[in-house]
Amino acid sequence: MSNSVRVSATFSFRGKTLHPEMRLDLDQLLAHDGRPDDIHAMLATVNDIDHYSYEYEMLQAEPLVFDEPRGLASDFVKNGQMDWAGLSAAWSEQRLLEELSDIARRHMDIDSLKDLPGLQATLMEAYLAGQKHSLASE
Repeated sequence: MSNSVRVSATFSFRGKTLHPEMRLDLDQLLAHDGRPDDIHAMLATVNDIDHYSYEYEMLQAEPLVFDEPRGLASDFVKNGQMDWAGLSAAWSEQRLLEELSDIARRHMDIDSLKDLPGLQATLMEAYLAGQKHSLASE
């Protein structure tokens, strides 16, 4: 599933109101340990704003607005703000469920974890138990 959101900011520079915007691929950002504070720089790059300019400083001073969410992001954008902690946790869980589904498909010939009642909860609990034992042994 593609998870994305439109990001924009509005500020004045040299008597003009500027409204840079971009479509942010949240899967790419989260997969590469991107941080929300990287987004101003990304927005500047996409909109040809020099990172060593006064224009960039003006952009950095403005809050980012998030809208037009797609995929998982739809549950985490409210009033132009992104719930980064909630999105990150849900995105990680979604990735884990995709991996568990692949395992079930390979070993049990099941198309979906929902095909067998309790399978998703069982695999999730087994995964968490493995994580707990892995952390205990470090």
